[in-house]
Amino acid sequence: MTPTLPIAKQPDVSQIERLRSIVADRHCVVIGSAPLRTKYVDVDPSEVTIPVNGGISSLQGPVDVWVVNSKAQDALGAMIRPLHKLMIEQGRGRAVGHLMLLRGPKVASEQLTLAALKSMKCVYSTWSVLDKATKRYLEGARCDRLDDKKPCSSGVLTAAMALYAGAASVRLAGFSLKPGYHYTKEQPQRWWRDHVEADKRAIQALSCRFGGKLSGDLVAEAVAA
Repeated sequence: MTPTLPIAKQPDVSQIERLRSIVADRHCVVIGSAPLRTKYVDVDPSEVTIPVNGGISSLQGPVDVWVVNSKAQDALGAMIRPLHKLMIEQGRGRAVGHLMLLRGPKVASEQLTLAALKSMKCVYSTWSVLDKATKRYLEGARCDRLDDKKPCSSGVLTAAMALYAGAASVRLAGFSLKPGYHYTKEQPQRWWRDHVEADKRAIQALSCRFGGKLSGDLVAEAVAA
């Protein structure tokens, strides 16, 4: 087994730079988990596909980058939370170019997540991690985050990472400020999106910094707010 990577206590932008060779000067589509009107997101063949968490269920075929939460509960046989279990199972049988694992601040959980995905016959070529310290740095530098208690969603964070890493453009698809997930028929109201105001702020900041490079779901709404 590959050794676990030490958790970064200070921002480590090399964690973001891992994406540069994939997204630089390319048109990208970041796919969130919100319900869609169609079964799959419409993707141009020239776009780099970057689903986030359960957003992989909204794409057909291989994906270029999958950004997914990595948790200690991913250990096989652990008492995994139902919603997280359902999310990570969207990777069953999928082929991924690069996995970016979003780790928590306390546990180097990537090997547990990689083992769980392997058990689901999810195949990937390369993988890397993103730690909380780097995430917080990026949100402050690109998304105007000031309050430690108000992070943006993983989807908007991914858009910020792609733009930071030199993407020619980023289109948001499968994003919403309303509750619900594309990959489950049950939509309990308690499954509310916790990052509404933070996402609006972040999209406004990214639109200001990168201009027309950011488009798609929520952008016009956030900019007009």
